[in-house]
Amino acid sequence: QRSLKKLKRLAAGTEKVQSDSMKRSVDLDEALASEVAKTSSLIHEKPATVIRLAIRAGLPVVANRFQNPRPEGYFADDYPLPKDRLELESAMSKTRTGPDR
Repeated sequence: QRSLKKLKRLAAGTEKVQSDSMKRSVDLDEALASEVAKTSSLIHEKPATVIRLAIRAGLPVVANRFQNPRPEGYFADDYPLPKDRLELESAMSKTRTGPDR
């Protein structure tokens, strides 16, 4: 009887998770549908999986288009170069180099 109660609670919890998932329909033009079909065949996954993978991979790119670009040198203070490295780079920029033989 205890395991039956446990199973019922587990089933109720699973049902809740499944009902909270977001299902959407998307209209695809013929070219995009063809690309999804080709990719689905290539990676041996269902078209819905291919679309989910594409959305996950592409969302950061789409979001990045609408964010303001970082100002020049935004991270410069986070990664300072050691003094000896700056001196070496300065010295190397002054040396002449010839063709490699």
